[in-house]
Amino acid sequence: MSGKQKITPYLWFDAQAEEAAGFYTSIFPDSGIGKKHRQGDAVLAVEFFLSGQAFTALNGGPMFTFNPSVSFYTICESEAEIGRAWEKLSEGGKALMPLGTYPWSEKYGWVQDKYGLSWQLTLGKISEVGQKISPVLMFTDKQQGRAEEAINFYTSIFEDSGLNLLAKYEEGEGDPAAGTVKHAQFRLDGQIFMAMDSSIMHGFGFNEAISFLVDCNTQAEVDYYWEKLTAGGEEMMCAWLKDKFGVVWQIVPDELIRLITDPDPARAQRAAGAMMQMRKIDIEKMRRAADDDSRTVITVQATVPAPLEKVWEMWTQPEHITNWNFASGDWHSPRAENDLRPGGKFSYRMEAKDGSMGFDFSGAYTAVNEPKNLEFTIDDGRKVQVHFSVVDGGTFVMENFEAENTNPVEMQRQGWQAILDNFRRYVEGR
Repeated sequence: MSGKQKITPYLWFDAQAEEAAGFYTSIFPDSGIGKKHRQGDAVLAVEFFLSGQAFTALNGGPMFTFNPSVSFYTICESEAEIGRAWEKLSEGGKALMPLGTYPWSEKYGWVQDKYGLSWQLTLGKISEVGQKISPVLMFTDKQQGRAEEAINFYTSIFEDSGLNLLAKYEEGEGDPAAGTVKHAQFRLDGQIFMAMDSSIMHGFGFNEAISFLVDCNTQAEVDYYWEKLTAGGEEMMCAWLKDKFGVVWQIVPDELIRLITDPDPARAQRAAGAMMQMRKIDIEKMRRAADDDSRTVITVQATVPAPLEKVWEMWTQPEHITNWNFASGDWHSPRAENDLRPGGKFSYRMEAKDGSMGFDFSGAYTAVNEPKNLEFTIDDGRKVQVHFSVVDGGTFVMENFEAENTNPVEMQRQGWQAILDNFRRYVEGR
């Protein structure tokens, strides 16, 4: 590949991004660490390169874990190279297909490394594919049989795209349905991707642990890729989306990265706060937010160990709200009213148990997308968003709210987080 890489694999780790980037760059030739993006002193993401190809590792938390629905097909050009790579990637991991001789390769193996990331190693010539490391999309379970449809969809969106190779299962080739994809190679903006169908019910599928970041220069580019890739799919927060096959993408303008990594921490925080309230990125709104020192957006979050539908019900039904909508044991919520529809109003009473103080928390909904997100405006004019998403171990809940000007920002964050933590404990106990 030449020039800037248009599509970058984005790998989700739980506080292991730096370690993992160092591990992978120690295995493959011509590899190294690039920029490290920070939030304060903490490393948020690490850019790294494997044999000249760009990857990003994110310290995202425990919400998502890797599975073999996306793996990385890696060509090794010598016995010594494939042996070394297999040995290192196998340490603390497990072989999905042992390194050996197969009908399609003199030497091949499929391994899941100690972080759970999957690699398909093969002995061959890079020139035969055009790329050393290629993402492989495996269409299984409810997506089984859709590989060819997905290839046609993706190649219709990106420039310099097309089908390089397509091999299909024939009648009598075991369990796979005839006509489904055995192995395919295709180009997106000059980069090689691979795809396959699998009729085995693996019990896993595409998720946020591996996404593909599309680098954009302009708002027009952002709008184009967002519209194309969300068709039949799902908009997510902060530039993320799922396409109609469940594959996860990020549509990211260069300006977003510049704004959230601004040398001025306050400006970067305001930009990040604006991003947290967006689905598709609006570059001009992010610029205005970064420059508006009167506006602060705070985020609190928690993973609730319960199904999405249950979490939504307990968040929105008054008989449940009165049991969790307070920050500490010396407070309670004796009354809750909730007209859950766009334009509908809500009012929650919050009081100290000794009767010394109390107030009504009330406002009106501007958006209701059951069971994924709520947006509302509090009576004082501040905007709030609540998002619910399925993750490993339950449901991830994230609230973004505009801070008020009376109390310190950190005090407000702690108060909202305490209420969210109380909600998590309530749901756990039900």
